[in-house]
Amino acid sequence: MADVEPVGKKVALLIGVGAYSDALGALRCPANGVAAMEGILSNSDIGGFDEVIPIVDPSVGEMRRQISTVFRQRAKADLVLLYFTGHGVNDMTGTFHLTTAETELFDNGDLNAGTAVDADFIKREIGNCYAERKVVILDCCFAAAFANGFIGMDDGSVDVAGQLGVDALAAKGYCVLTAATSGKYALEPKDEAEKLSVYTRYLVEGLQTGAAALEGQMTISLRHWHEYVKERVAVAAPAMEPTIFAGQQGYDIIVAKAFVDNEQRYRKLVQQKVKVGQGRLRPAAVSNLVILQQRYGVTAEQARAIQVEVLRPYEEKARHVKAYEVTLLAEKDYAFPLDAEAVEELQEQKRRLNLRDEDVAAAETRVLGSVLSVKSFSSGSRAVEARLEPAPTQSKSNPYSTFSFESVRVNEQGKEVEKASGTAEYFTEALGDGIDLEMVRIPGGKFLMGAAQGEEGASDDEYPQHEVTVPEFWVGKFAVTQAQWAAVAAMDKVERDLAKDPANFKGAQRPVEKVSWEEAVEFCKRLSQHSKRAYSLPSEAQWEYACRAGTTTPFHFGSTITTELANYGRKKGKTVDVGSFPANSFGLYDMHGNVWEWCLDGWHDSYKGAPTDGSVWESSDEKKVLRGGSWNHDPTLCRAADRFRLTRDFRNHLIGFRVVCLFAPRT
Repeated sequence: MADVEPVGKKVALLIGVGAYSDALGALRCPANGVAAMEGILSNSDIGGFDEVIPIVDPSVGEMRRQISTVFRQRAKADLVLLYFTGHGVNDMTGTFHLTTAETELFDNGDLNAGTAVDADFIKREIGNCYAERKVVILDCCFAAAFANGFIGMDDGSVDVAGQLGVDALAAKGYCVLTAATSGKYALEPKDEAEKLSVYTRYLVEGLQTGAAALEGQMTISLRHWHEYVKERVAVAAPAMEPTIFAGQQGYDIIVAKAFVDNEQRYRKLVQQKVKVGQGRLRPAAVSNLVILQQRYGVTAEQARAIQVEVLRPYEEKARHVKAYEVTLLAEKDYAFPLDAEAVEELQEQKRRLNLRDEDVAAAETRVLGSVLSVKSFSSGSRAVEARLEPAPTQSKSNPYSTFSFESVRVNEQGKEVEKASGTAEYFTEALGDGIDLEMVRIPGGKFLMGAAQGEEGASDDEYPQHEVTVPEFWVGKFAVTQAQWAAVAAMDKVERDLAKDPANFKGAQRPVEKVSWEEAVEFCKRLSQHSKRAYSLPSEAQWEYACRAGTTTPFHFGSTITTELANYGRKKGKTVDVGSFPANSFGLYDMHGNVWEWCLDGWHDSYKGAPTDGSVWESSDEKKVLRGGSWNHDPTLCRAADRFRLTRDFRNHLIGFRVVCLFAPRT
């Protein structure tokens, strides 16, 4: 790419909305964000934009008029930039909207679409724009950070790339930058003295200091601007994941000049040393910086200011972790073990502080003696007064029972080539009348979710394959049996009635089937109420991670399935007792075939925008996800990556489920 800006007019429309009703929550940062972006883009030495149009707290009509005017009046050689900061809202149909000062929610929590600007409108105006350089920057709280549980806010299913037209990458010079992936961003910083959101702060810093430019470059492209912001945000607010979507040549759009002098060169050296030192400057590094400061002619005062600024995100994260630890200590003093409400409040604080589970693991271990990691509750978990306890620490005197099992590996012809003995930890949930539920510990880890490129039988909804980090959890050794179902169905109702014996193929140790997603969720709620622990259906990521058990082949036993390894393909013509086939390396049985298993997630047509932390990916779609195939299905539908969907009230003799629990009981 040539290090020179194309000729053409540069126009920016900056929109900030912070004046909201109580339902949405007023914001203090958007107006400041607009002012800061205006200053940097209009600066002739940096942004060099010919026209910058700031609007704060616009009405619906004004926002639509300004967007249409700015995009429709552009010539081919122009660059047009739209920056929005405020609440992002997803209505109950799944359509994403930019909010306005007039945005309202109905009494049921859904968005009044007439009071916001929908993504389709923005996409249409951009599509009708002649400019070949079009940039959209969204500093939005996609996860409804301030919605306080209202249904109409984004539930994590916003497909920004699809809804803003980035799927069709034919548009030349098209680029969208977002502050975070869905469900991962609290817009307002905790420190009320801070005037800018985390994302906008580093957008401005990257241009203002020239730090976003590559060494030796005199301009800053969108790609390098994004990479700079992403790196800085990953330190200050690690739960955020700034994202970039681009069409042809979109990454290479030049957005600003790199204002680089000796002071900025010194800044880059400080950044490198702080990064190597993982957020601190060693004494030797400080001594070397003094020498470099003198070489570059930077004053001692300038050097101190630069070091403070570079160290700031590391210190900010440390303050947030400390604030979380203080809250954790207070909750422990208030009541221990922690109950469901305490755990949910702690999860909310982590989100508001933009912290991940791994960022607070050490603090949780100091206070609780182990890690407290909660990633998914079934709907209504707050209403179930469950006592949630931390997962056990590992020690030489392990307090949990273990069981032994054998797993196998086969070659491409389905012939057994390896047999391995294994052990797994588990606990037993007593359901009454001598009926137990065995829950197996699944260690946390990373895996590639989705089908490998070219995998036989794979469909578009299994892509893109992506890395997911899954925290530890406990999952049923088997699919829920008919005996276990009957025991829980006899427990006190939470929301809906359950038939005691719904299965078509009778047998106490056969998996229960003819169970809808809604009924499976009711089962989990009753079990949670009974056990005083939080049970739910697994997330899709938990299910696939548990199924693969460290493997990458289509099936956990290899690339081929046979009727010696699973119940599929109508050979038996019915379900069989759970545990009739070899376990996988985690000690789980029947992950392929026998019955489809419900997951908690709503349906999405692909993994674009999917969570990467193992959590549930909700959706406005009434269809829910099933995994694993069944006794009636062909091999391709029994693969670890295969996905299926049905409406939440659907039931038949092919469908069962298994449950997960986030904490084992104390012993």
